[in-house]
Amino acid sequence: MKVTIDEISPVQKRLSVEISSDVVLKELNETYAKLNKKVKIKGFRPGKVPRKIIEKFYSDKVKSEVIDTLISKTLPKAIEDARLIPILHPQLDSASPIKAGETFSYSVTVDLWPEFEVTDYKGIEIEKPEITVTDQEVEEQLEALRRHFGAIEAVEEDRPLETNDIAIIDYSGEIDGEPVEGLDEKDYYLEVGKGYFNEEFERAIIGMAVGSERTIEITYPDDAINEKVAGKTVYYNVVLKGIKKRILPELNDEFAQKFSPDYKTIDDLRERLKKQILADKEEAVRSSLRNQILDKLVSGVDFPVPERLIEAKLDQMIDNISGHLHERGVDLEKAGISQDRLKEKMREDAIKQVKTELILDKIADKEDVKVENEELARHIDQSSTQIDREELLAALVQHVLPKLRAKKTLDLLLEHAVIRQAASEADAMDQTRD
Repeated sequence: MKVTIDEISPVQKRLSVEISSDVVLKELNETYAKLNKKVKIKGFRPGKVPRKIIEKFYSDKVKSEVIDTLISKTLPKAIEDARLIPILHPQLDSASPIKAGETFSYSVTVDLWPEFEVTDYKGIEIEKPEITVTDQEVEEQLEALRRHFGAIEAVEEDRPLETNDIAIIDYSGEIDGEPVEGLDEKDYYLEVGKGYFNEEFERAIIGMAVGSERTIEITYPDDAINEKVAGKTVYYNVVLKGIKKRILPELNDEFAQKFSPDYKTIDDLRERLKKQILADKEEAVRSSLRNQILDKLVSGVDFPVPERLIEAKLDQMIDNISGHLHERGVDLEKAGISQDRLKEKMREDAIKQVKTELILDKIADKEDVKVENEELARHIDQSSTQIDREELLAALVQHVLPKLRAKKTLDLLLEHAVIRQAASEADAMDQTRD
């Protein structure tokens, strides 16, 4: 076996392997011999079919099988001889035809673990923001609850559309005088002023009367995710078919009692919301501390990342977005979102995530961070019993185990971090005035 290495990048090598003709012939003979024992051809007893007859019917199948066998048998040794440490399964680039009496050659691309060192990862200085819960935040949460439990009623009075109304519209978009697929809806409910659709569009329909029609011109930036409108001006033809509004319940003791028998008064509900806001902020602070550590780790070391890892991370991120859209009954195509444009926008974030995972993995190795069997067992017990236990375990090892190990490593770094208390917002304003 002859092995040649070509460098594509510091984290990618092309491995070319050549296998001698005698090894190829031996594998061909063995494969045909095994097939002869199983094949059934009319007029011949099992195991007694002439080789030429088998070749006539099964030559392509045998050659394909021999290629797979030769690669699987030789590739691990070739990688070992080349002293490479793959981070992903090697990708087959090319393979020569299989012919008796001739050598067989193939080449693979091998993505490698980046070479880098992480030092000074203990004692990282981070800043912990001060947590306060204001009365305004509590009232905002109360308003959100009122909106959630409010009734939607038609506006009977003859008046134009106002901010906070719910407009029922038909709209269709045109570019250069041509209708654009996906930029049209019938009986669309739009809550005006919330920015859920397009802030400029929402401002433009304010003042419309029911039954009226208006053309709205919107120019989109070049980097808009929807490639159909990116860098273009869309003319929306809008018909206002109706106006509705939210009727909000009164903030009184009766309203509070709807949520729990433990809440006797509206102040009881306020107190519960205050505790929930505090808990959410505490979790946000913990997340902030972890992110500060990760940011400092990534900024402290530079190394190239295998492109296939970046692509895999981008695919995962797009799957997550697709899943969220699917929950709303929309897909990427209907939303006019180009996967290529989305990947371009998310690429830097994907690179950062991959680097973060590699750095945490390196630290975990140095610190001998392990995930105990009991921790994996808990995930198995919490998972659906409809899945085969062995399949579930394999999935956990592949997907959950790395995340658990990374979390434990990050917890270790947080435990050894130097945490400084940030000045409160009020203190910061006082210092500015001074």
